[in-house]
Amino acid sequence: MDVQIRTNGTKVTDGMREFIDRRMAKLDRLADQVTDAVLELKTETLRSGAETTTAQITLRTGKHVIRAEAEDPEAAKAIDMAVDKLISQVRKFTDKRTSRRRRAGKPEFVETAAPASGDLTLPEDVDFGDAPVDAFNESLVARTKSFQMDPMDVDMAIEQMELVGHDFFFFKNQADEKFSVLYRRRDGTYGVLSPE
Repeated sequence: MDVQIRTNGTKVTDGMREFIDRRMAKLDRLADQVTDAVLELKTETLRSGAETTTAQITLRTGKHVIRAEAEDPEAAKAIDMAVDKLISQVRKFTDKRTSRRRRAGKPEFVETAAPASGDLTLPEDVDFGDAPVDAFNESLVARTKSFQMDPMDVDMAIEQMELVGHDFFFFKNQADEKFSVLYRRRDGTYGVLSPE
C-alpha cells in the first residue's frame, strides 16, 4: 500500500518511513481495495512545554472512508496506536457487515423528522456526555472540513459511520435527496434526522 505522508512540525526519517511502511502493511490484508492512504503527523507543544504528536490515518476505498487518530509524545507510538485502531475498526465493520447479512431483516433504525415549526428539538436519546451547555460555543470549533457528498441509502450511511468510528454521520439520502443525519441511539439502534 502506497502511503502519502503529510507532516506539520514532525520530521520523518528513513527509519520512520520504514516503520510506517511495515505497520501499514498490516492493513493490506484487511483493506484490499484501498485507493488512497494518507497519514497526517502533527507535532504540537503543549502548555506544559511537552511535545505531543497526533497521527491520523485515512484510507479511501471506492465506497468507504476509514479514519483513525491517536496521540502520544512519541510519533512512532502515535502511529502504532492509530494503525491498531484502524485495524480494529475494519474488523468490527467486517463482523457487523457479516452478521447483518445473516439476519433476514434490514438493520433497525428510527426515522425522526424535524418539527414543522422550524424549532429543532433533539430526541431524548442523543447523548452529549457531560459537556456544559456553553461548551458548544462556536469559538471551540477546532476543525472544519468540506467534502464531496454522493447520495447513498441508509444502509451505506451506517457502514460509512462505522468505518469512520463516529456516533453520527451526515449524508445525502438517496431515497428523498435530502441531507440527513444518522446517529447511534443508546440502545444500539440507529436514528435518522431529516428536514421536512
